[in-house]
Amino acid sequence: MSGKTSHKRKYLIGGAAMIAVALGAYQFAVFYPPLGPIAGTIVPQRYVETLTDGEIPQRGRYILVDAASARLFMIEDGRVRDSMRVIVGKPAAATPALKSVVNYATLNPYWNVPVDLAQTLIAPRVLKEGTAYLTGRGYEVLSNFGPGARVLPPDSVDWTAVAAGKARVYVRQRPGPANSMGQMKFDLPQSDGIYLHDTPKKELFAKADRNVSNGCVRLEDAPRLARWLLGEDPPLGSAAPEQHVRLPGSVPITIAYLDSRAQMQVAGLQ
Repeated sequence: MSGKTSHKRKYLIGGAAMIAVALGAYQFAVFYPPLGPIAGTIVPQRYVETLTDGEIPQRGRYILVDAASARLFMIEDGRVRDSMRVIVGKPAAATPALKSVVNYATLNPYWNVPVDLAQTLIAPRVLKEGTAYLTGRGYEVLSNFGPGARVLPPDSVDWTAVAAGKARVYVRQRPGPANSMGQMKFDLPQSDGIYLHDTPKKELFAKADRNVSNGCVRLEDAPRLARWLLGEDPPLGSAAPEQHVRLPGSVPITIAYLDSRAQMQVAGLQ
């Protein structure tokens, strides 16, 4: 082979590689439009410049949530097999970057309302609308969130003191169509109360700006994720609350804020 032909071949290979990368980035931008940097409590260390070698396992299943583009990727054997839109934390309650594992799905979950939300969201509505606000939305007051918790009458609570931050109340929402967890959730060990969950508010996924949650990750299609994790349809026939369905094996998960370079790397795994 002549030197001239060899140079032409190198240029052709290099040009093809550049086109492939550019096409991957274009496809990512078209199908997974980013939210852009999320202002507020996000600190620069939460942004990942690139995905290092070994960051995405080459064997087995792996979940990657890019909070910057509000998208979840289902990766198997180093390739993206499926993806979906997600809703992430609003600027004042940003979803944290983390690494954890998913061990099981919880069907028909309760929603244990965080104490701070009980103060800022629940108590003011009870003061305005009365305890009918609780019963109409499936909320119940508990003695605590631990084992053996007792259900308490709502009128036994000093809601004015709760709203003022002078008293604490434990509230949970029963499973049902209005439950904020939807049909299922996926707990993440040692994640400070952050988990993936279904939601009844599907209309929010049509929005371009999907940083509106209180920190947890809401799923566009939770049954689809469960089907991929379990290898079969989740058993949704029973109405019994808090059914734990163990996965065949633990699946690692990373939540990160990917920059454009890292997003291009993910695009290359399609």
